[in-house]
Amino acid sequence: MSSIGADILTYRYNGTMVYVTPAATYKEGVEYARQVFPELASVDPARISICINGTVNKQRQLIRIGAMAWNSVITSRARYEVIDIIVVPEIVVDADELSPPDYFTIKEKSSHDDFLAPSRAPSPRPVHKIIPVPGAPARSHCRSRSPSPHHSIGGSSTSSRGAYGWAKSLLGRSTQE
Repeated sequence: MSSIGADILTYRYNGTMVYVTPAATYKEGVEYARQVFPELASVDPARISICINGTVNKQRQLIRIGAMAWNSVITSRARYEVIDIIVVPEIVVDADELSPPDYFTIKEKSSHDDFLAPSRAPSPRPVHKIIPVPGAPARSHCRSRSPSPHHSIGGSSTSSRGAYGWAKSLLGRSTQE
């Protein structure tokens, strides 16, 4: 092989092979492919890729040649080396799929009550029972913490009677027996 590269290469497309002379540019290489494979004549040139076979991680695969690397890659090819021509599939997107949905065509609920209806039964409401403390003034606005057993309730000390005496005083029963 000479330093200027091969004088002839093989283009392969869909199992068909054709000898071509190396193109000077990538764009010209794509035009050669469109000329020698008539089925590519109507394909947009931007969808045509030119690839070489290479080994990557011990596996054979196609490596696409970028336009900027064209001269370096083509001049290093061996005579008759196969260059693969690949057509990138055309992506067709329907214009209707690009626009957002028409929210006015969405079926409305029959009423706001249906729309706001809970999807399950409501949670039960907590029940708070206020236990009056003997001798303490009644409170209507908020509940305070219960006094601890060592405090005096109703004027008498419950610390000597412990929790049992304190509980009895909360229930309004006499702690004296």
